[in-house]
Amino acid sequence: MAIKSKQLKLPELLGELNELEKTILPRVAQISLNRAVFDGRERLRQEAKTGAGRFDKISNFTLSQFRYNKPQQVGKNLEASVFIVPRINNGNAPSKYLAPHIYGGSAYRTRFQRLLETTDRYIGRNSKPILSKKEIMTPVLKNSLVRKSKFGGMSRGQWSTIADQMRGKSKPANNRYFYIGDEIQRAAATNGNPIPKKGIYLRKNKKISLIMKQNPTPNFGSKFKFFEYLDNEVPKSFEKNVLKEMNKAF
Repeated sequence: MAIKSKQLKLPELLGELNELEKTILPRVAQISLNRAVFDGRERLRQEAKTGAGRFDKISNFTLSQFRYNKPQQVGKNLEASVFIVPRINNGNAPSKYLAPHIYGGSAYRTRFQRLLETTDRYIGRNSKPILSKKEIMTPVLKNSLVRKSKFGGMSRGQWSTIADQMRGKSKPANNRYFYIGDEIQRAAATNGNPIPKKGIYLRKNKKISLIMKQNPTPNFGSKFKFFEYLDNEVPKSFEKNVLKEMNKAF
């Protein structure tokens, strides 16, 4: 993810300072900058949930990945930052899957999507991968058989189980996941049967249910104005808090 910096200069904000004011300035700057980056982080969360940059669906987990670093002294300057977590253990990096919403472009291909398009893993009949690079597989969250995580999406355990079965690591008689694609659709059409949707189904107690739908990979415009929100919020908050802290001190 790109990095953008902005310099905030206290003397321009406060004018000429007397000697007493200069002694408290470092603490005022520390407190004010800390509050400013906190407010910047909160602005990002608000915009993601309800603002002009709102996502149609966003989990509490993703919202929690907007973070800030507290001010640190670097030479003669204080430095702080607001960022999206660049990596996590056993998952997709939030900064990567949010990047298309910030810069525009195709949806980020998660580990699961890449697994289904890799021919040396699950290759299916005739050595054909399930997905092309122009397709994704998304959970049918309204289906009660999709196990939910505490963040509202499909649970990590179910993702893992589906991935293992798609790669042929396990083949249970019940609770079996299987893929319906072009070949089964063509066979259904030839036989005059209803044509099922392309995707991953669960066979449970002799009944089948669509768990994940196969769709074209979506493209996004740069709707989430990450840097613009921060450029607006951080200086405004910093100025407000500097003046507040100086007034408190005197």
